[in-house]
Parts: sequence; structure tokens; C-alpha cells
Amino acid sequence: MQEEKRWITSKVLFSAISEQLAENRQAAFTVTGMSMWPFLCHGRDQVIVEKSDGNNLKVGDIVLFRVTDEKYILHRITCLNESFFQTTGDGNLVRDEQMPYNSIIAKVNKIIRNGKTIDCGCRTWTMLARIWMLLFPLRRWIFRSWFCIRKYIRG
Repeated sequence: MQEEKRWITSKVLFSAISEQLAENRQAAFTVTGMSMWPFLCHGRDQVIVEKSDGNNLKVGDIVLFRVTDEKYILHRITCLNESFFQTTGDGNLVRDEQMPYNSIIAKVNKIIRNGKTIDCGCRTWTMLARIWMLLFPLRRWIFRSWFCIRKYIRG
């Protein structure tokens, strides 16, 4: 039996996630938005997050961070510095602004897609993420090509 999805406000969702993380528990939620496409897809993929205070993070990790009291972002780390980190959505053509480490709430450690669990620390996933990050300057053309091919196939 397939579980019914409920759509709730981000305020309610991230309040519940924060409670789970405060108890050192993991939390899971369905991804909304397309900024992490093609790695995470709106409404299809779920992520399992664990508490992170900004320590032991590395470039390529996907983190959940707070931009404002009502705005949370789930993006991949593309730059780490002593005082800030920077992220980029896998489906974005521009980098996000630099953020302080205390804005990080959680790190994604697993993804659930079509009933299968993907470990974000596995070699294959890590290698694909690194390749995709290296292709950042070419994303505009990759996306254009992909959408043209898709349009042509669909007729």
C-alpha cells in the first residue's frame, strides 16, 4: 500500500524536523522544488537528514540550511572556508550566497527514490556528484540540450 503524501507549510515541516534533530534522531521529508534536479526530483524523492553543526562537512555534501526564519534550502556544498560555506543547487546555473556555518541545520545522508535507499556516502553517488560539480560551467548547454532532446522525442 502506497502512503498518502500530505503537503504542509515549511514552517510546520522544519519545526518538526528541528525537534527530531534536537533529540539526535534522523528526519525524512519529500523534496519540493527543482533546484536539485537531476539528482533530486520534486515530489518523487525523499531525503533522510541528520543533525550537523557544520563540522566534518565536505564539498559535495547536501545540506539543509536556514536562510531566514521562513526560508530553508537544500543544496550541495560547493565551497568551504573557515568562516562560511557556499552551496549550489544541482539544477541551478548560479551559486548561492555565502552563509555562516551556524545556518546549517542538517546533512543529507540518504535518499529514498522509488522505494530504494541511496547512501549519499557511497562511491558511485560521490563520483557522480563530483562529475556534476565539475560540469557546472557547462550546465546551461547541458540543460538546453536535454530539453531540446526531450521535446523532440515527445513530438
